[in-house]
Amino acid sequence: MHQFQIFSPGVMGDEVTGSPNFTTLGFGMMTLADQEAFKWADDIYLSTNTDSEIAAMVKQVYLYNKVIKEVMSSTGGTEAQKKSILAEALTGRAWVHFLLVNLYGKPYNAATAKTDLASPLFMNADVTQTSFSRATVQQLYDQIIADLNEAIPLLPANISNRARAAKPTAQAILGKVYMYMQQWQEASPLLNAFIAALPAATTNVGLYDYHKEFATGGTFLPIDPMYGPSRLMVDMDKEVAYMKSGQRIYGAGLDGVILSAATAALFTASDERLKFYSTETWLTFETYPNGMRRAWGQSYANFGVTVPDMYLLAAECKARLGQTAEAAEDLKNFRLTRVSAADAPVPAAIAGNKISLLKYVMEERIREMAITGERWFDMRRLSVDSDLAGTVGHTHTVVDIKGNITATYTLKPERLTMRFPIYVMDNNPGMTNNP
Repeated sequence: MHQFQIFSPGVMGDEVTGSPNFTTLGFGMMTLADQEAFKWADDIYLSTNTDSEIAAMVKQVYLYNKVIKEVMSSTGGTEAQKKSILAEALTGRAWVHFLLVNLYGKPYNAATAKTDLASPLFMNADVTQTSFSRATVQQLYDQIIADLNEAIPLLPANISNRARAAKPTAQAILGKVYMYMQQWQEASPLLNAFIAALPAATTNVGLYDYHKEFATGGTFLPIDPMYGPSRLMVDMDKEVAYMKSGQRIYGAGLDGVILSAATAALFTASDERLKFYSTETWLTFETYPNGMRRAWGQSYANFGVTVPDMYLLAAECKARLGQTAEAAEDLKNFRLTRVSAADAPVPAAIAGNKISLLKYVMEERIREMAITGERWFDMRRLSVDSDLAGTVGHTHTVVDIKGNITATYTLKPERLTMRFPIYVMDNNPGMTNNP
């Protein structure tokens, strides 16, 4: 219940460029739908294509709803065990709805959330249901918060299995939900609670020290000349706290989308994360132009709860609340696990200015999570942030091996929200699509 084969946001962020292999299906790009998603096309999927993000989500939420409805009346097991399983299903349902509202609803805006339409709310395990209507963005967020608040006191206190929800991971999701709602005061204690709970985890969850893991005997070694570092098993990844992953084909083979020149320039030479990016094309070993690189060595992106995401959200939250010194200190400590001690501190001129510091946090999030899909969700929430909306890119280019631009695509504001696939609309004639 955790692996997605399709996830368009992985190619929709403003941190990527289309590589010389962009037009080649099965070698550069995985699917025609990925090509269309990169172009920010109105309709990504052909009318005959029934595989999509919402199809995968509906299958998952059906199972969560069935557990929610039936577990308390099941036979066997204690009352406490049943409540814990109920809480896991509530957490899963909240997580699904959080993804759905951030795919098919406009970015959260308190002034319009009560009228902005999103996806349907899926609350019943009924395979015979054929009529669906769209809920508002506010209705989805209200249900997400209600589910998580019900779940948190019933969940296990410590993380013991990254495939299952625990109190800290549900708190992390709720903290992220509040971040997307720009409710920093509510988010901060939840994010901090997750970080504070990590030492008590009974499975190996925490931050990797990249210096150690790329040294002799480290987790990320050996670096294979074809596939890159050794980080190919999501269920063994220390930084995954709640495992809800998607296939990251552009990090383990195909190179249709790569780091843009501007993104590559965000890294300093001492940044160990660069070892997860190759300067050479997939299979043909030509050097990319303008410092561009392809991701390699990591075959998945985790959309549940990852430790780096929560560390960076917590630092962002402190900066949002005006706690710039604390935020800069947290960023330095985080960066000490990635870059040299000399490069780790936030430059003083940036650390002392709230907006500059927030921009730095966003750049750190790109350095940490490029080509995973996470940037797409950051772009959406930043687009309704008056201070940071100007940091959202609106252009995708495709380049040849010499760096010449061969195609350019522009992100229209309405395409920050995905349209429902054609087959979904054909089967739900009473439902309106996004513009």
